Amino acid sequence: MPATPASSQQGDLFGGPKPGRLHRLFFALVPSPGECEALRHRAEDLKADYPQARWVRPERYHLTLHFLGESEGPREDLVASARDAMRDWQPEPLGITLDHLLCLGNPKNPALTLAALHPSPAVVAFWRGLQQRLLRAGFRQPLGRSFVPHLTLAYVPPRTAPVDVTPVVLHPQAVHLLQGIEGEPDYQCLGEWSLAD
Repeated sequence: MPATPASSQQGDLFGGPKPGRLHRLFFALVPSPGECEALRHRAEDLKADYPQARWVRPERYHLTLHFLGESEGPREDLVASARDAMRDWQPEPLGITLDHLLCLGNPKNPALTLAALHPSPAVVAFWRGLQQRLLRAGFRQPLGRSFVPHLTLAYVPPRTAPVDVTPVVLHPQAVHLLQGIEGEPDYQCLGEWSLAD
């Protein structure tokens, strides 16, 4: 049986604090290299509209599926639980249309995102399927009650007004288990599961 995540005084899913840098664990869809290049061009086209934005490097582009929590230092037991949740799963290929530019997250430091305001039933079913696997693996809520697929392009000043954008269609090739470590420029990929053809 996979390890069951314990709650902590801080409310994360990783149990009590451990010494070390903050580690964040999450499942995500990562655009293909060609899609990342197209997204980079889209970001370039928007820079004139957002001169004060801090732009995300294309290597960090992703669509978070489920955020699993954070801890001070690594938790290999929970990484193992997350990998166990993916065992024998064969999800169907996805097409995700990002058709809105939205400011999401912290109002003091909002993320400028390309988002699917009304994701297709297939995308929602895919997200819920992964959610059920994580719950069976021992991960507790909050795993999110709804899903707005979004990809962060930049961080902008408060009260920034989004502009209209041409829709972008992504066809992710795999589900990734990613770990972000405080102070590190790149995510660590701790697992990758191809989407069925």
